[in-house]
Amino acid sequence: MNETLWPARNVAEYAYCPRLFYYMEVEGIHLPSGDTLEGVRIHRRVDAPSVEAPNGDTDADRPRAIRSLTLTSHRLGLTATLDLAEITGNMAIPVEYRKGRPRHILRQEDADDDDSEAGRCVAEPWPTDRIHVGLQAILLEESGYTVPHGILYYAAEKRRLTLPVDETLREEALNTLAAAKACAAGPRPLPLVNDPRCPRCSLQPICLPDEVNQQRSAGGRGQIKPRKLWPPRDDGIHIVAQQNGTKIGVRGATLTVTDKDGFKLKEVPLAGVESLALLGSVQISTQAIHTLADRGVPLALLTPAGRLVAMVDPLDSVSAEVRRAQVRSFDDPARCLELSRALVTAKILNQRKLLMRNAVGFPEGLATALAEQAEQ
Repeated sequence: MNETLWPARNVAEYAYCPRLFYYMEVEGIHLPSGDTLEGVRIHRRVDAPSVEAPNGDTDADRPRAIRSLTLTSHRLGLTATLDLAEITGNMAIPVEYRKGRPRHILRQEDADDDDSEAGRCVAEPWPTDRIHVGLQAILLEESGYTVPHGILYYAAEKRRLTLPVDETLREEALNTLAAAKACAAGPRPLPLVNDPRCPRCSLQPICLPDEVNQQRSAGGRGQIKPRKLWPPRDDGIHIVAQQNGTKIGVRGATLTVTDKDGFKLKEVPLAGVESLALLGSVQISTQAIHTLADRGVPLALLTPAGRLVAMVDPLDSVSAEVRRAQVRSFDDPARCLELSRALVTAKILNQRKLLMRNAVGFPEGLATALAEQAEQ
């Protein structure tokens, strides 16, 4: 019997973006990003299966907290693994953990009521999270439990939101499940148009919504133009010191920069320093080198013209055997060719994407030519 069980987590993604759901659930394409990796870190604790109390030492009046509870409904073709379920008798409360923040809505409907808090910002679950908890509640109810509400915990704000489980939520969740099943039959949905959700989507480099929409609208009226794409901004501070006689030192939790006469030019918090580059006759104290090394901050020594002389790169946790294997791999011509091809391919594809988004008067056919070069 060929039976398809749809993961509730992926079905909930349909409420976020049908095309994302199709990539993940139908084509099996997953691409990690900073957001997804942070989500994995948040889930490490709650994903550990629960352990029964020794010698049956449990309090009958206290809810049982069961982690990684897997439920399946063959009738719905649905399966889910709950982060946490708080069970008391025949009542169960699904608890979902999210790494980000809840949705904030400005309420204005009570503006005529003098005693109300009109205009205040109210936190509520995102639609995707509502669907996810709704599907979990349906699975718990099919297993014989009563589910009065669900709980969503948003780690970024350490906020716990209660989501009532009513007919509206059940209907919304089942409608999403039906729509997701219909979507999976194909074809692949078209990308969203100029949607703010796209830039931070983990599959944006594969989906390429702006590029696809531009190609579809080429030659038509009101042509869609790709949004400009800029490299991600690193919030850390990269310091370059090049004035002759400048001295770099540390004082407490700050990096100090003084001139040759000892006059303080600048103080920089060490917590925000990402790198330090010294050009020409700039001095640095031994204490500053040790402090930067302890914090994993690389130090570059360059000539006044900017030619690299030496690097002080802090040791990491990689073992000597791994480093030795990495170095030895460069003695293999086939391995070197493979790595070189991967680097050149990535460079071509990256430049192609930047040109398609940012170039003015992008030549026709150049995008196809670059894609063909990357495949060679």
